[in-house]
Parts: sequence; structure tokens; C-alpha cells
Amino acid sequence: MFPLQAAAAAPSPLDREVQELIDEAEKAAKRLEVARARELWARVNTLKPSTMAVCQLGVFDLGLDRLEEAAAELETCVEQMPAPTNDIERRRYEVRHAALAAVRQRVAELHISPPPGTARLLVDGREVSAGGPVFVTPGQHEITAMGKQGQVAHALVKVAARDSRRVSLAFDAPKASAARAPVPAPVAPAPARPRPNPWVIGTGAGASVALLGAGVGLHVAGDFAERETVAMVARLNDGSMLHSSAEYRQVYDEADAADTRASLFRGFGSAALVAGAALGAATIVYVVWPRKAEIRPRGAGAEVKLVW
Repeated sequence: MFPLQAAAAAPSPLDREVQELIDEAEKAAKRLEVARARELWARVNTLKPSTMAVCQLGVFDLGLDRLEEAAAELETCVEQMPAPTNDIERRRYEVRHAALAAVRQRVAELHISPPPGTARLLVDGREVSAGGPVFVTPGQHEITAMGKQGQVAHALVKVAARDSRRVSLAFDAPKASAARAPVPAPVAPAPARPRPNPWVIGTGAGASVALLGAGVGLHVAGDFAERETVAMVARLNDGSMLHSSAEYRQVYDEADAADTRASLFRGFGSAALVAGAALGAATIVYVVWPRKAEIRPRGAGAEVKLVW
């Protein structure tokens, strides 16, 4: 049996406009017009902010490689999503967490401590808040704090993907104070250690991101197939067709096919998420313990060997 849509109360003009935008966004997504779907969801979130809209923005920004925006949106999405109460919510919950894990593999996060009296905090010219992590793409970034009295503090930070860096800023002290500052004692350099193989890291990280992205995409496709199933079931139950008619049988078969597609998409999507998470964990183990971990590529995955 297929789920039936419940009758809803008459919507307000704002709710109707929002629903029309959502319907148009879903059609754009089915046509793979990701930029258009993202634009429509942004309008939805402006008219009626919601966790669902933020989650959708995060998924589409990830597809558009807008990594900084996607990471911030998916972080908010995962924080605000309530605990799932049924299978559909649980699958959606898992997809959102997997999407956040995928984008975190490709960005770094900065935890910035601005000096007291800061009026504005900028990262590469865009204003940010110091209350939480600031997501940035790998590379060099300029951090600027502007004080209420015109003071300015700068810092240049170079980060790689998956880095988590704490940055503390301080306004320049008067020159007289700087002259009396003690000279720090030289620090002996730490002994060099063998660097992990970058080819193994790149291959492992790339394959992990690809599998996680494929898993997210398959779950999104499963959501679309499920909505298509619900729409067809509504037609079967609206009384417009005789149960013995050829049209009724055709719609029934199409609904059954859509339901089958939804199950297949979600099954393959879950398998891709599990494989991507396992490969990502193996790559992290190799990076953290380069002398005690060895990753050997295999035909359908990778073998991880740890020496303790």
C-alpha cells in the first residue's frame, strides 16, 4: 500500500506563494537545473525562513561547489533538525549528516578570537561572526578586525582541507611598549618525521568525497521519486478514474515503478555513504599515524593495515 496525503487547511497567500516556489524548485531540480533550484529555495527562505529551506540550500550549494556557503548552511541544518520519528525522517536525517560530512572533507574551519572592542570582523572582505566556526576553502586567507576607535588588526592564515585552526587577533600596541617587550628564547626545531604519501591521501580523500556525494545524490533522487509516488497515489484516490479503467491501471503501474525507484535509490545511496565514510576514516588514520598505518588499494575499496 502507498501512503495517502492528508487534507490540509486552506493556506494563506504567503503559504501559497511559498508552496508555488517549492514546487517550481523541485521541478528545476528534476531537470538538473541546480542553480535555478538554489535561487528558488533562497527566495523561499527569505519569505519564510525554515530549517528545511536551509537544508535544501546547503545541498544545492554543495552541488554548485559553493563550499563555504554549503558548510555553514549544512552545519545550521544539522543543528536545527529535530530527532527523526519515522523512516522517512530518519533517511533525510542521515542524508543531511552525510552531506555535512562530505563538505567538511573539502573545507577548513577557523575559530577566531577578535581583540576586545572589535566592531567588525572580516575574512577575505566578507563580514563574519566570531561566535562560531568560519568555513573557508583551502589556501591563504586574510582576517581583519576593526576596532570601535579605528584600530585594525590583520592576520594571514594558510589552511588545508579538514584543518581546524584557532586564530587570535590583537590590535597593535604602542611602539614604546613594543621596544620593552622581552625577546623570546629560540625554540629548538622539532625532529622531522616522514611525510605521508600525498598520492594515497589525495586518492583516499577524493574517493571518499565522491562516494559521499553519490550517496547524497541518490538519497535526494529517492526523495523525488517518493514525492512522485505520493502524487500518483493521490490521483488514484481522488475518484476521477474508474478502478477498472486502463488509465487507472497505468497510473497504478507508474506509482509502483516510482516507489521501486525510491527504494533502489535509497539502498544504493546508503551503501555509497557507508563506503565513503569508511574510506574517509581510513585516510584520516593514514594521515594521523603515517608510520603506523598503511593503505593498500584493492579492486572495490582499500585495505587498511595498522601496526601498534
